[in-house]
Amino acid sequence: MTIRMTLAALLVLTGVAAAAEPAATVRELNRGPVAGGTFAYDLALIRVPVGGSVRFEPTDEGHNVTPIRSLWPAGAPPLNVPFNSEATVTFDRPGVYPVQCTPHTGLGMVALIVVGDADMTEFSAKAASIPGLAPKARAKLGVLAGAAGQS
Repeated sequence: MTIRMTLAALLVLTGVAAAAEPAATVRELNRGPVAGGTFAYDLALIRVPVGGSVRFEPTDEGHNVTPIRSLWPAGAPPLNVPFNSEATVTFDRPGVYPVQCTPHTGLGMVALIVVGDADMTEFSAKAASIPGLAPKARAKLGVLAGAAGQS
């Protein structure tokens, strides 16, 4: 997995060409896209092909993006998008990548990135039994995994 901070100044200073458009953009929000919802990623279910990219956009301040380590694919590189930072992440391996906003996980601010063909049944069973995951986060991951399995 590759993380590219999308800072225009850094690109200009280093002479690096801008990356191709990401497959999806995920906005980090204080108010969710659903009426009455708070603290959400919009999109919360993201599907990309192997080698596809996801751009994380700090629409509202106070959010980050980190893996839910107990559910992260074995051997996959860690992900860390710092608070209030924009980043584009390229996923080079198939799998299911659950992410969270660390201060808002308990409020259900999680998302699921499905890369390539992934076994949603195995992920769902694991997510349902992981100890220590906040109830709202667990419930939302269950809904997202169910939706991913349907498509």
